[in-house]
Formats: sequence, structure tokens, C-alpha cells
Amino acid sequence: MLGDGTPPEHDCLREWYEVTRTEEALTKIDQVRGWLGTSRLDGVLLESNANFSWITAGGHGYIVVSEEEAAASVLITLDRAAVVTSNIEGRRLAEEEIPAGCFEILEYPWDTPMRQDELIEEVAGSGNLVSDLPASKRQSAPPSLNALRTVLLGPEIDRYRQLAQDGAFVVESACRAVEPKQSELEMAARMAGLCYERKMLPVVNLVAAEDRIFRYRHPLPSGMRAARTMMAVLVARRGGLHVSLTRTVCFGDPDPDQQARHVACARIDARMISRSTPGTALSEVFAAAVRQYEAEGYPDEWRNHHQGGPTGYAGRELFATPSEGYVIKADQALAWNPSVAGAKSEDTILATEQGPEVLSDSGHWPVLEIELDGVIFKRPGLLIR
Repeated sequence: MLGDGTPPEHDCLREWYEVTRTEEALTKIDQVRGWLGTSRLDGVLLESNANFSWITAGGHGYIVVSEEEAAASVLITLDRAAVVTSNIEGRRLAEEEIPAGCFEILEYPWDTPMRQDELIEEVAGSGNLVSDLPASKRQSAPPSLNALRTVLLGPEIDRYRQLAQDGAFVVESACRAVEPKQSELEMAARMAGLCYERKMLPVVNLVAAEDRIFRYRHPLPSGMRAARTMMAVLVARRGGLHVSLTRTVCFGDPDPDQQARHVACARIDARMISRSTPGTALSEVFAAAVRQYEAEGYPDEWRNHHQGGPTGYAGRELFATPSEGYVIKADQALAWNPSVAGAKSEDTILATEQGPEVLSDSGHWPVLEIELDGVIFKRPGLLIR
């Protein structure tokens, strides 16, 4: 894998990369078939962009980036696996997005969309067929389907590590380049450009300067110009996987209140990361976070924004809440984002049997060393310029 996460150009390496994708996709097809048997189903139609990317080992199924539904559906039965799409997309998907040797390509004319259903029926027959999209005209698949994609395979973890490093490069480079009097929109444009250079899609691109950091948890970039401080929040997607992180830059020394709030968020974040171990319920992580908010002197700030949760093929698969009993799995990605007015701490991590790994730690950003129960956690500090 190259530094920007794209397959290598050298013929031998490209062949190896495609073989790896094929093996990964075939493994996932087998997982889905095992799930079909357990669920007593005859077939499943994967219609979402998230599951298209998952089942194709990193293929892109979107055309309109804001739509949940992909431009192609992946139909898996106990004996067939097919990509069903219009003649507009079939060739491109086969040549650029779908690993070889895994799926049939079934095309229907774009001007006769009813042919899509006929193709699906030809493959699936009259069996019990479900869909991963709630809005589908077909019966919805049980939640256990999406749970298949939350535990990452080795090749996915490799891609995730590179994606996370590229995401950190984008945000941190933009923070180092921004100057006083530049606007939030200019900062957002810089991050978006750096994302596209690395074949990442900036699906969340938030920037706040000055008092907007204190006023809004989701600051869509505006014409506000920086004088003393700017916060950048990015969620970027590549191959279906999402990386999330937040960084803050100050022009000159931050005021004591801003510094205190930032350190408090870092400690809350460290507490959540410390609990990000396989076998821990999201409700337990949430409870630990609430206790840390209280210890930091901000007991009610958690009420003003969600605290994050498992990520991967969705920006957040779930949110941690007091009642969410979902249990963290080994090799699952998580992104916590505790905040108080004026500060936020966020990175993308991997839960492993050996402990949490911060995927988006570049090693080139100021850090705060937070000690909890005798363990040091490195969290992003403020970049002071």
C-alpha cells in the first residue's frame, strides 16, 4: 500500500494488492453466507454505501456522496454473489472498484429500472430475501448483519492505519499553515484539498475560530476570521473506512481558561480510551466519562454533545449512552469525542487484546501526558504558534 492508501503502480505489487482484496472479499462473502444460515435466510441485498465498501474490500459505491444508497447493490445468496447495477456504472465498477473473481456483474438499462428487480429475482428466486437499508421495499435485515463489519480483518486494519495517518497529516498540516486573519472557510478548503490529494472524502469538515469554538459543538465553517485560536474537526472516508480527529491551534499563548478546558477534555478522553478494551460495554465507558467530567469540574457538559462510539464503515456505528449495552470487540475501531465549551479531544483508536492503539496519532503534534492509574496516555495538546 502506498503512502496515500492507493494501490501501487508497479505491476507485481498491484497484482499482489488485487489478490489480497480478492481474498478479503471472498472471506467476507463466506461470513455473510454463514450469517444467512444462522438467520435462516436465503439471501441479502447490500444496498448501502457502507456495506458496498465493506463487502468489496474497499470499493467505492457512491456517486452522490450524501446518499446512503449505493449506485449498485450486492446480492449474496448461499451459492451466488452478484453486483447488480445500471449500464452506466457496470464497466467502471468492474474495472476500478470490485476485486476480481468475487462477483458476477449484472447490468440493467438505466432507462428500465424495473429490470433491476427482475435480475434480483432471477438470482434469488422466491426465497427469503432481506435488505440492509431500512427504506428498502424489502424486509430489513436484522442488526446482526451490520455487526459483521465492525470487527476488522488484518488487511482492513492495515488500510485503517494508513488512512488515520493521512487524516492526521491533513488536519495538522492545515493547522500549521493557517495564519491569523484567515477565515474558517479558507481553513476548511485547505483540509478538503489535502483530503482529495490523498483520495479521501471529507465527510465532516468543521472549523471554528474565536468565540464560535465556545458557542457551537458542530461549527459549520463560516467567514469568521481567526485572531487567537482555531479548531479543526475532520471525518474523512476512504475505501469506506472513516477516520475522525480534532486539533486546535493558538496564535500566542492561550488564556488560562481555554488551557484548563482543553486539559480537562484530554483527561476525559484518556479515561474513555483506557476503558476501550474488548469485553467492555459502551455504557461502562460512558459512565467512566461522566465521572471524569465531574472530577474535572464540568459535571453537565456531557449533556451538550454525544461522546462518540464505534466507528469503521460509518462515522459512528453506535453512540455510547447510559443504557447502550453493546460490548467492544477486539480489532474494532472507536472514536471518542468528549467536549466542553471551548475545547474538544478526539482521535480514532483500535481496541486490541494488547490495549488501545491510537491510529491517528502522527507523532508530530504537541502532546499532553495524562496519567491514569499509573498508565500514561498521550493526548493532543494545543499547537501554539
